Amino acid sequence: MTEGRRELLRDAAVVAAAAAIAKSAGAQEPQIKVGKGLRDLSDETLDFFRMLGVRHVVMPSSYSLTQRRRGLVPATDTGPRRDAPLQPWDRDELQRIKTRIEGKGLVPMMIHLGRVHRVVQGRPDAATEIEAVKANIRIAGELRIPVIEYNFIALRGSEGYGRTTGPGGIGLRDYDEARTHSLPPLDNVGEHTREQLWERLDGFLRAVIPVAEDSGVRLAMHPNDPPIPEFRGVAQPMRSLADQRELIKLVDSPSNGITLDTGVTTEMGEDAAEAIRYFGSRDRINHVHFRNVRVEVPYYKYLEVPHDAGDCDMLACMKAFKEVGYRYLVIPDHTPEFTDDTIGSQMGWAFAIGYLRALQHAAES
Repeated sequence: MTEGRRELLRDAAVVAAAAAIAKSAGAQEPQIKVGKGLRDLSDETLDFFRMLGVRHVVMPSSYSLTQRRRGLVPATDTGPRRDAPLQPWDRDELQRIKTRIEGKGLVPMMIHLGRVHRVVQGRPDAATEIEAVKANIRIAGELRIPVIEYNFIALRGSEGYGRTTGPGGIGLRDYDEARTHSLPPLDNVGEHTREQLWERLDGFLRAVIPVAEDSGVRLAMHPNDPPIPEFRGVAQPMRSLADQRELIKLVDSPSNGITLDTGVTTEMGEDAAEAIRYFGSRDRINHVHFRNVRVEVPYYKYLEVPHDAGDCDMLACMKAFKEVGYRYLVIPDHTPEFTDDTIGSQMGWAFAIGYLRALQHAAES
């Protein structure tokens, strides 16, 4: 691929999104886009985030006006919920969702792919899911949704999470690998080695990245969270910065990038700002989860805390994003539980987004 072609792919979708914002809001396009993931499309949800100054969002892949509470502790991962491959998106449904969001003055910048269990587990019919992924990438390109986030994991170690409290009774989520260390494999998932998963990942990327390049879409792989080596006999292939560095080498393209999660990076015992400089200088950060943790044992035991209370230097991270010219979304993907909060966790998200916007202004001033 020529460098000129890469530059075109790199900027086309972002320029389109920026033009949409400028046209609707009459405001200067920010480099760092503090945004929010949407779980529903209700007036209350969309209007609330707009009032907080959010303009860029992660769009859902299904149309729903019903608010849903997000639990502090994630549900136990028991493998595929149904024995069916990933299905292609309904293009008309996504256009309807996008139109609804844009009607509120918001710009969709990313969408979640959904889990590709057949690919990750190496099942004989994995090709069916790969074709669905290709179709979804093309649809995202047609609708000018610049980024698709995905996970590559057969089973997440979610049973290691628990609930605890902090100052004033705030609800916090902690993780301790000792809770899961002796759990056996699941019959419906089986055991999968690191070598097997990396071989499957290599084949997956070589199949879908050319489609993403042609569609002007970037893929962002989220690191394994929790970043433990193995869970119930299943290796966690993207659990370190070394793994993420190897990922971007498999297929050398801006369309093959990462979700830089400041929380997960800190869970690994790494310097998140330095990680931003490494991947950002190579233009391989395609999405950002911006949160903080307090680490007791890197990789194995930590506490998720409010943005201002952890081990990660959040201002240094925001300055690093400015330094490397990062132009996509930065979202607070988790929030603690505040007493008497709304079903949409508006207290938690208001604190998080206010804090992120303050850091953004400090970094850009």
